[in-house]
Amino acid sequence: MPSTIRTFLLRPGAFFEQRRDQLNGFRGSGLAFGIAIVVTVVLGLALRLFAVQFTGTVERDNPARPPEQMCEDGGVGGITVSGCDEPATRTVEVGSLIWDYATETLPGLFIGFIIVWVGLLLGLYVGAKLAGGSGRFGETAEITAWGLLPSVVGVVAGGAALVFFAASTDLSASSPELLLEQVRRLQNGLSGFVFLAIQVGTAAWQAYVWAGGLRVVHEISRYAAVAIAVIAATLPVIAA
Repeated sequence: MPSTIRTFLLRPGAFFEQRRDQLNGFRGSGLAFGIAIVVTVVLGLALRLFAVQFTGTVERDNPARPPEQMCEDGGVGGITVSGCDEPATRTVEVGSLIWDYATETLPGLFIGFIIVWVGLLLGLYVGAKLAGGSGRFGETAEITAWGLLPSVVGVVAGGAALVFFAASTDLSASSPELLLEQVRRLQNGLSGFVFLAIQVGTAAWQAYVWAGGLRVVHEISRYAAVAIAVIAATLPVIAA
């Protein structure tokens, strides 16, 4: 393991101390956007693998067929509307519907990740200043971004767990009520404990990184840095 990675993992304070003069908002913004892209891509892959586990089918209105009133009594003004010979409904796989919904939400998740970074940045900066910190806003921005790096590991682990538990669950039903019940089961028992453990572990790692960075940049006490970092890392977990 390269020494830089080992230092970041084991001694984030020393990691930031080595970069004390290089920390700035531009690097922080680039890092945050890069992490947001990676998290979105990984989450998209996990959702794609999750969606294919649903093998049931449902009947949906056929978009290729015009409204029924346009096809009755010889069409409109005696002119037959194109597409009236198409079936009124079509059979669609549940997995494809879930994936379509996921592709619509992924851009919003990317934007949401950036918003969370900004919110955490403001929280860490204000908290450090209230504790007597002397660091600059740009330096705090990069520290905040580095603290989001554990999110990549958390999303990979959570996505893998989601696909694993989904593969072990019967998701072949076509009834929406039954499918909803089956999905809810993934949030309970062993699977629910695993998801919670990943979420808490990711938050703890983030707090560890932020605490080390705040001590270096803002030169505040260990207790103040830990308290601010823990609060910042805990709020997203509670909100989720």
